[in-house]
Amino acid sequence: MPSQSKSNNTNSRKLKILMLHGYTQSGPLFQAKTQRVKKLLEKSLASSPIKTESPIPGVELFYPTGPFRVTSADMKGVEVREEANGWWKLRERGEMQEGVEEGLARVAGVLREHGPMDGVMGFSQGAALAAMVTSLLETGRSESFAKVTDGMPFPQTFAELQHPPLKFGVCFSGLLNKHAKYAAFYEPKIQTPVLHVLGSMDTIVEESESLALADRCEDGGASMVIRHAGTHTVPTSERDIAAVIQFIRNVYPGGNTTAKKEEEEDVLDMDMPF
Repeated sequence: MPSQSKSNNTNSRKLKILMLHGYTQSGPLFQAKTQRVKKLLEKSLASSPIKTESPIPGVELFYPTGPFRVTSADMKGVEVREEANGWWKLRERGEMQEGVEEGLARVAGVLREHGPMDGVMGFSQGAALAAMVTSLLETGRSESFAKVTDGMPFPQTFAELQHPPLKFGVCFSGLLNKHAKYAAFYEPKIQTPVLHVLGSMDTIVEESESLALADRCEDGGASMVIRHAGTHTVPTSERDIAAVIQFIRNVYPGGNTTAKKEEEEDVLDMDMPF
C-alpha cells in the first residue's frame, strides 16, 4: 500500500499522506494516476524540506482500496474494469449512501496501522470521503454528532482511534454527501485547511457541487479553490501540481520558504491562488 521516497537524513521524517481513490477505481490504479503528483512533491521536498522540529525532505503515500466491489450492474450495464471499487455503494446524490460506515472503517484501519498521517488527498468519491475523514479527526467533532437528531452516529472506529487532527486535505473534484444524516460532518464547518481542485471541463461532478463542499470548509473561499483545464481527473500539469504543493507548504510554519535552486523554481516559482 505505501509508496515511499528516500531520505538520507536520520533526523528527518516523511510527509505521510492518505490517498483515496474515486468510484470504480482502486488503490493501485489511483497510485498509477497520481505518479506525477508524487514525483513533483518528492522533487520539491528534496530540494527544500519543510522545516519542522523534524525536517520533512520526503513523502510517503498510502493507497487503500475501498471495501465495495463495483459491478456492471451497479453502473447500469456499463462495463467496468476488474478492480473497480468504491468507498460506499453509489446512490443518487442527496440520498443516503449505503455503506458509508464500512468505507470509514476501512480508512480508520489504515490510520491505526500506518498513522499518524499529515494529510489526505482524494478524488471524486474519495474526495468526498477525504473531507469526511478530515472532519472526524477534528477536536470536538464527536460532540457535534451528538447534537444532531436522527443523524449518523459518530463512527465507533474513529471514536476508538488515537489520531491527531490532519494538517491539510486536498479534494480533487470533491462533493458533499448532502443528506441530512451527514450534517454533523459539515456543521460546524471543517476547520482544517482544505484545498479544492476543480476541472473546468468536468461533466461528472459539477462545479457547484465542489463549491458546495468548499463552502462547508472554514477556509473555503476563492483562495482555497483552484481550477485546472482538464475534465474529471487529477491534474498532471506542473503548474497545477505546483499549486497543490505550495498549499501543503503553507500549512506548516516556515514551510513556505523561497527556494533558490533551479529544480525548486521549476515546481514552485509560479503564480499561486493563495
